[in-house]
Order: sequence, then structure tokens, then C-alpha cells
Amino acid sequence: MFATEAKEHLKILLADPEVPTVMLWGPPGVGKSSIVQQIAAEKDWGFLDLRLLLLNPIDLRGIPYPNRMTRQADWLTPSFLPHVRRDGTEGIILYDEITSAPRAVQAAAYQLILDRRVGEYTLPEGWRQVAAGNRAQDKGVVNQMPAALANRMIHFEVTSSVEDWKLWAIPKRIDHRVISFLNFRPELLYRLPSQAAEIKAFPSPRSWEFVHKILPSYGQADKAFPAICGAVGEGPATEFTAFCRMLDQIPDADEILDGKTKTVPDSPDMIYACIGALVSSLSNNKTEVRLGNFFAFVCKLMIEYQVLAINDAVKAGLRTDLVMLPEFRHWLAKNADVLVGAD
Repeated sequence: MFATEAKEHLKILLADPEVPTVMLWGPPGVGKSSIVQQIAAEKDWGFLDLRLLLLNPIDLRGIPYPNRMTRQADWLTPSFLPHVRRDGTEGIILYDEITSAPRAVQAAAYQLILDRRVGEYTLPEGWRQVAAGNRAQDKGVVNQMPAALANRMIHFEVTSSVEDWKLWAIPKRIDHRVISFLNFRPELLYRLPSQAAEIKAFPSPRSWEFVHKILPSYGQADKAFPAICGAVGEGPATEFTAFCRMLDQIPDADEILDGKTKTVPDSPDMIYACIGALVSSLSNNKTEVRLGNFFAFVCKLMIEYQVLAINDAVKAGLRTDLVMLPEFRHWLAKNADVLVGAD
């Protein structure tokens, strides 16, 4: 399932603190950890990221100390586990990269994951448990999960697609150049090198977010090329910077939205770039006139580009504004069957 689907299922399941631990499987960089953090932030819950890879099997139990009254050993519980006074009454503990942990450490987590307790520590009642990890084919450090541990979890496999990624990226105001490029080259949203020895930088939802963060520091993509290479790899970086150079040839988005130009690009890459720039500009400054000019311009494009532009505008939170346009309502009645995400 895609990341947004996994997030919706998690929100339903995590409404009950007693739900079994959910395990998110998937390649690196598709947003497994991010969606868990997003849920915690949206619910105003505490959040703890526990990397079992960094622990020894005994660490979850804590440290013994002598009880002079009972003449027995008691245990000091680990501070890295959730504690109500510090972390709140409700929250999520994420066992991230659990499949990278040695099998002995995974086995040590059995009791905590199933019984919500380990040694003398009990997980607070309002805390939920989620795990995440890579699959064997993802060319990461992966240890096979013991069957006894796997059987203690609900398993989801997370993958990526540009349309699903844009449900997050457009509202987050990811640079329109990145969004436009991935509309044009959706297969470059995620591409793991075929040879493990070649793995350094490669494109993923996470590394394209890095590109978004890199661009403001340089201004122009050409100047940022070495850093972009370091994020997504040389091939995707070369294509992206060439795409950005082409942006100088498209009509100015504000001039289109202000009705000063009606020139329509004639090549697919320029159309994708123009749509991304229009949606970004309209999100920053939406008026009835600009919305009308946006829709009038979009209607000059082929139907597949019209659908793309309207879908992206909906993802940007502009659906209600568009519905106020009589011409859009007429368009919607004719094309509702091909419009994705209009609800």
C-alpha cells in the first residue's frame, strides 16, 4: 500500500492503545517513519524513536541493583522507554529499523511488544507501538525477523507513487520544480541501484525532500548540481537540472494567473513545468480572478494535462475555491470519472 493508505490504516488502528504492534515494511526513504511521526504530531501525542540496533539484549531489562531490605536484586528501568511524567500519558514508540537489529535483540523485544512489559517496566496504558524496517531485497542491513516476533504484529508493506507522494508534498509546499519534474519523470521518484556496490545517493521521496531543502541555499539548480547529485545521484540530478533550465522558456506563472499572457507551451516537459509553477503560485496568492485565469488556461491543454492540473490544485487545498467557478462545476460534471482525489 502507498504511504497515505498506510497512514489512514494506522490512524484507525492506533485509536486503540491496546492494538497489536503494527509493522511497516518497505524500502528506505519511502516515508515509513515519517507517517508515524505525523500521526503523533497531529494527535499531540508523545513520540519516541527506539533503535533496537543500538541495544544489547539485556538493555531492555535495565540494570540490577541490590535491595538491602529484601536482600534481592531489583531493576532500574531504562530511561529510553516511555515514562508518563516526561513523555506524556499518550504517545507512540517506534521501533525503527527493527530488522537491522541482531536476532537476539529482536528476541529480547518479544515481551515488550506482545505483553507491553519487560522485566519490572510496564508500557504506559496510553502508549502505542509501531515498528518499521527494510526487506531483504532492499539491499540494507537486514536480519530475518524471528517467526515468533513476526506473529506478534500486524504487517503492512509500504511503497511509493508520485500521485500519493504529492498528497503530502503539495500541501507541504515542496519546491514546485521538484513536483513538476516528478510529474514529468514519475519513475524517478524512487529508483534503487541494481548493484549494491553502486548504492550511494539514489532518488527516493526522502532524497527529493533533500533537494527541496538544498535549492534555496543555491537559488539556481545548476549551481546546486553537486549537492543534488549527492542527494539523488548523478543521473537524476542531471535530468532535474536540465529540466530546471527549461523553466526559463515557459510563460511566467503570475502573468498567466493575472491574465497578461495566454501562451500555451507545446512540449510535455514545458507543460508539466507550467502546471507545477501555476499551482504553486496560485497557492500563495489565490483570488477569484486568478482562479478563473488558471482554469481558463488549463482548459486549453489536452485532457490528461487538465486532469493533472486539477488534481494538483485539489491536493493544494484549492478544491473549494475552484467549485465556486461555474465553468469548473460544468467541467467536473463531464470529467468526474477521471478526476483523482476530488473528494
